Amino acid sequence: MNIFMVSSEAYPFSKTGGLGDIAGSLPLELSSINTMNTGKTLNINVSLIIPLYKQNYKLINKKDILTTLEIEHGKNIIKVDIVRIKHPNNDDINVYFIKEDNSFKRNGIYSENGIDYNDNASRFILFSKAAVKLIIYLYEKENFKLDIVHIHDWQTALIALYIKEVFNGEEALKKLKVIFTIHNLAYQGNFSVDIYGLLNVSWKFFVHSRLEFYGNVSFIKSGIILSDIVTTVSPSYAKEIQGEEFGCGLNNLLSDLSSKLYGILNGGHDKDWDPKTDKYIKNNYDINTFSKKKIIRNSLYKEFGFVNKSCPLVTMISRFDPQKGLDLIYQSFFEISTYNANFIFLFSKNNYFKDFEEDFIDRAVRAKNIKVLFTFDESLAHRLTAGSDMYLMPSRFEPCGLNQIYSMKYGSIPIVHSVGGLKDTVINYNGIKTANKATGFVFNEYCIKSFVHTMDLAFDLYYNKKDIWDKLVANAMSKDYSLHKCALEYTKLYKKLLSNK
Repeated sequence: MNIFMVSSEAYPFSKTGGLGDIAGSLPLELSSINTMNTGKTLNINVSLIIPLYKQNYKLINKKDILTTLEIEHGKNIIKVDIVRIKHPNNDDINVYFIKEDNSFKRNGIYSENGIDYNDNASRFILFSKAAVKLIIYLYEKENFKLDIVHIHDWQTALIALYIKEVFNGEEALKKLKVIFTIHNLAYQGNFSVDIYGLLNVSWKFFVHSRLEFYGNVSFIKSGIILSDIVTTVSPSYAKEIQGEEFGCGLNNLLSDLSSKLYGILNGGHDKDWDPKTDKYIKNNYDINTFSKKKIIRNSLYKEFGFVNKSCPLVTMISRFDPQKGLDLIYQSFFEISTYNANFIFLFSKNNYFKDFEEDFIDRAVRAKNIKVLFTFDESLAHRLTAGSDMYLMPSRFEPCGLNQIYSMKYGSIPIVHSVGGLKDTVINYNGIKTANKATGFVFNEYCIKSFVHTMDLAFDLYYNKKDIWDKLVANAMSKDYSLHKCALEYTKLYKKLLSNK
């Protein structure tokens, strides 16, 4: 079973969020399960295709250039180098970089200083074409027969169009199956029809049943329609996007195609997120040495200059985006300031909401128990997760979310809104009868009253019913939301696809 995983980002090479985490770790997990479970060899041969970004040039040498492809791009012919290396964490996995300096050798992946690159459509059209041309090249030059191409989000969605309808006469593509994973439907890759010439496809595809979406070109729509299977990152989100509230204008289409739509819960990568082995924390711990968590918390209190050092720590790690429930946080700062607890918010900057960011900081700094940081710091994210007692994730919508999974594994009790993957992963504490299973606190109505009430319940339990709180911590840390389970579900889908050949 030969599989190409194609993504605009993949950790450890590139990452802006959950897409990078999953696209980077899923190939490793798929490769590792070849001989697990039944003992039968699954023979999964997985490779990764990603753009070569500026930070990755140090990984390659001239000898790693496999070939140079000429890609028709609008009225131009662009030469693209294909670089092939072994994955640094698994020699069985080939990594193919699409190298084109004008498109990808930049300081950012999609944006710089919080502003999207104005040629993102062009960049990822080129990337998609190059990925398909690479598949054809490997078939013709190395007799490599690919079975499945697994594409992710709008940046790679056009690959389905090129495989199924543009280059479908190519022998390498005739039996090729396409699986398309939507990580966040809100990001659709919708562009003005002015970019259509860059696609190098007939205008017959600019119709409602293919690329056209309210007069624009929709990358994600073509991926949904033309892929053999569409997945998204949690069972609840797969249902939600078929409705008007979370369907982002595509709910009717997704509902019509529901027979090929699957929700597979993302998983956390154990190697990178495990309190027993986490390289970013000095005092590693597990459920039996849980008292070490307090040492990490105290270190954070000293680092950030909190006055009260004998109270719980509540954290939130997120991009600065209204999707993440920032309005609930902002409007509840007064209540937050009254809790006997310290709060640290770690956000990645977003210049689209710069004015809101300034208001957010202005309101937060009035409280002695609140710290807000705007930076991307992987080390600090791990330390905050390890040192916190509670974790806030009041998202307006959340396809899956990984931070609530990480927080539970680290014994930090999540407080979440009942949507998408949050609903699928956090079991609500609702009185003593639920204590044996509960792993966190879940509020149903997206409003300040419901959010604050749920925080009140959490603090009441923390301070007044320590035995039950400890039970929730034990429940949370014992939950298995590993990427291994996610990979097994994808393996089933891959088999299903190939059985229909």
